[in-house]
Amino acid sequence: FCNMVMNDEETVALIAGGHTLGKTHGAGEATHVGTDPEASPIEAQGLGWASTHGTGIGADAITSGLEVIWSQTPTQWSNYFFENLFKYEWVQTRSPAGAIQFEAVDAPEIMPDPFDPSKKRKPTMLVTDLTLRFDPEFEKISRRFLNDPQAFNEAFARAWFKLTHR
Repeated sequence: FCNMVMNDEETVALIAGGHTLGKTHGAGEATHVGTDPEASPIEAQGLGWASTHGTGIGADAITSGLEVIWSQTPTQWSNYFFENLFKYEWVQTRSPAGAIQFEAVDAPEIMPDPFDPSKKRKPTMLVTDLTLRFDPEFEKISRRFLNDPQAFNEAFARAWFKLTHR
């Protein structure tokens, strides 16, 4: 974010805003990920990463190798990212692909499974997310956003505009 001339507040806002919605995609082993899109044969270029994990889409998507859902409402803007970040202690775990991620200790399964509404998962985070809590400067900003969701909303809107209009 420094290379994009983002200050600490903008960095926190963009990471948290991006992780307020959606999830990562790490449902399977990294060995199922094909060649880099630009190194693929000409007929496969422009189609993204090839995958041999099931269908390669939806529940079978493995693009990042990480399997994280940050919010109880991953399709709606909320402050759950910050609430979860500060509410729980975190332990290092591995994704189905073997990538390092973090799971909430002693947390209930409150995260919706995106493909099976009858299932729930424990809260999970990335190392970059935990940086927003444990880095002294980022932690001050993150706590302010936790306690003042409107400040987060406004900071994200400004940072997003800056990111997309340069």
